[in-house]
Amino acid sequence: MRKIFLLFICSAAILISCDSNTPDPRSIMMETMKAHGTDLASQGKLDFTFRGIDYSVKREGGNYNYERHLTIGEDAILDRLNNSGFYRYSNDAKINLPDSLSQRYSASLNSVIYFAQLPYSLDGDAINLKYIGQDSIKGKSYHEIEVTFNEEGGGEDHEDVFVYWINQQDHLIDYLAYSYCEEECGYRFRESVNRRNKNGVIIQDYNNYKSTKIDPELFNMDDLFEKDQLELLSKIELERASFKANK
Repeated sequence: MRKIFLLFICSAAILISCDSNTPDPRSIMMETMKAHGTDLASQGKLDFTFRGIDYSVKREGGNYNYERHLTIGEDAILDRLNNSGFYRYSNDAKINLPDSLSQRYSASLNSVIYFAQLPYSLDGDAINLKYIGQDSIKGKSYHEIEVTFNEEGGGEDHEDVFVYWINQQDHLIDYLAYSYCEEECGYRFRESVNRRNKNGVIIQDYNNYKSTKIDPELFNMDDLFEKDQLELLSKIELERASFKANK
């Protein structure tokens, strides 16, 4: 009887351990997306200016249309990325681009939109979420979640790795870090600043930092931030941001 009782206790302990209290990262991310207003963003139009260039994002019923308006010399350039592909226009005339340039312009447009509307799309099928643990930055408590991407459906930058620090109180993203490899590889840490609510959609700017270490641990970049061991590289500012829901 004693052996049976001990076996029961051990089995119960294993079940509790397996069930554990580890939060579900997907549930947390869904709550975060809701807090940021991504459900509204999926049916409306966002406009903003970034580094002197005008951008617009329009979504409706699963369709999307990204646009970038800039001037090159005396020509008015429109870049457009939608469900059908990427297109460039000069003074309203469509330009036939080689694939290499088309992919380059498309990637740069998509990158600006991606960061401007985080955490939009982080519930996709190609997204892998991993709960790292609870953390604290400047006295506030955070969920620390790693985001990676499948090669299939993860885009050209599917090898990038992100870490998000999600505020446990309001479910908003206060900090993020990521590694990337394009023409060169590197690490970045971003601090959310100038957060504002535009008709239910959260818009925020970032202080963009880099590490003075050649190969920092991505998960520890918040510690470097608190120790003032990161170098401010740039400011990511979305000017004249506005959002309007579809009627």
